[in-house]
Amino acid sequence: MKAITVLLTATLFSVSASAALTPTCEEYYKEIDNFVAKMKETGTPEAQLNTLKQQYEQSRQQIAALPDASQDMACKQGLDALRQSMSAAGIK
Repeated sequence: MKAITVLLTATLFSVSASAALTPTCEEYYKEIDNFVAKMKETGTPEAQLNTLKQQYEQSRQQIAALPDASQDMACKQGLDALRQSMSAAGIK
């Protein structure tokens, strides 16, 4: 049992250590954090926010597993779309 715990801890550490995001993706996820905070301020139901947070974490893990060039491409597209949506909704 102890060996399984050590192995699991080592595996989780190696995954989190190798799951770095590019600066473009870091900027994208900061904008998402801002968007979620603004949604909370405007009274978005907690259940909807929780769903968004789960999707956020899943996408962050998936994007972190991509090569840097693919991360940049995906995050740039996401950032552009997010900024357009925020602008249309009057969120800064």
